[in-house]
Amino acid sequence: MVELLLNAVINGILLGGVLALLAFGLNLIFGVVKIIHLAYGQCVMLGMYLIYTFVDLLGIPLIPACLLTLPLTGALGVALQWLVINPLLRAKANPLTQLLALAGLIIVFENLAQVIWGADLRGVKVPLPLINFGPIFLRASNLIAFFGALLTLLSLYLFLHKTYLGLAIRSTAQNVDSARLMGINPGLIYYTTMAAGGILTGIIAAFFSPIYAVHPHFGGSFTMMAFIIVVLGGMGSMLGGFIGAFIIGIVTSVTAVLTSTEMGEIVALVIFISVILVRPQGLLGIKISR
Repeated sequence: MVELLLNAVINGILLGGVLALLAFGLNLIFGVVKIIHLAYGQCVMLGMYLIYTFVDLLGIPLIPACLLTLPLTGALGVALQWLVINPLLRAKANPLTQLLALAGLIIVFENLAQVIWGADLRGVKVPLPLINFGPIFLRASNLIAFFGALLTLLSLYLFLHKTYLGLAIRSTAQNVDSARLMGINPGLIYYTTMAAGGILTGIIAAFFSPIYAVHPHFGGSFTMMAFIIVVLGGMGSMLGGFIGAFIIGIVTSVTAVLTSTEMGEIVALVIFISVILVRPQGLLGIKISR
C-alpha cells in the first residue's frame, strides 16, 4: 500500500505539471481579455486530432507533426478572438452572455470533431518505455510531459517579464486605459494573447498525445479541471494556479488509487468548494473590497 501511495503521489506531481500549463493558458486569457474560455479543453482536443491526422493519416513523424500543429492552434485562437470574442466585447455583453456564448463553442467543437473523425478513440502509437526507480514506476511519456511543461512555463515567465511584448501584455492585464495611454494597442494585445493561448493548447496536445487517446468529448474534463485550478489558485494569479495544479494533481491521483477515478474528481471538487467558501478570492487571489 505504501508503494502504491508513493507511486500515486509521484504521478500526481507529474500530472500537476501539465495541469499547471493548462491552467496557465486559461488564466492568461482571463487576465488579459477578461473572458473565461470555457472551450479551452476542446481546443486541446482539436490539437490532438490534428496530431493524429498528421501522424497516422499523412505519415508525418510525431515531432514535425506537433510543430505543424502549433501555428494551426494559434490561428484557431486568433479566429476565436475575431469571430466570437470581439463581437462580445463590442456589444459589452454581460458575463453570463459571454459564458453562454463560449459554452456554445463546446458543442460546436465536439460535434465538429465527431463529424470529421468519428466517435471512436483515436491516438498515436509512441513506443516509450516504463521507467522504474526501485518501487516507483513511471511512464516515460509522463516524464517528458512534466519536464516539457515546466520548461514551457519557464519560457512563458521569461517572455512575460523580460520582453517588450510580454510587458505590454501584463500592462494590458493590469489596466487597459493606462496601457492605451502608454501607446499600447489593446486590440492587438488581445489577438496576441489568444494566439499565445492557442499555441499553448497545441503544446499541451503534443504532451497529451503519447499518453491519452482522444475522442470528441475528451476536452470537457480538462476544461473543468483547469477552471477549478484557476479559481482555486485565484483568478489572474499565475503562482496560485501553479500551486493549485499540483494540489489537484496529487489529490486526484492518490484518491483514484485508494478508491476510483470518479471519486478523485469528486474530492477535487469538494476541496475546490471548501476553499471558495472560506476564501472566495482563491489561495493567492486579491480580495476586492466593495
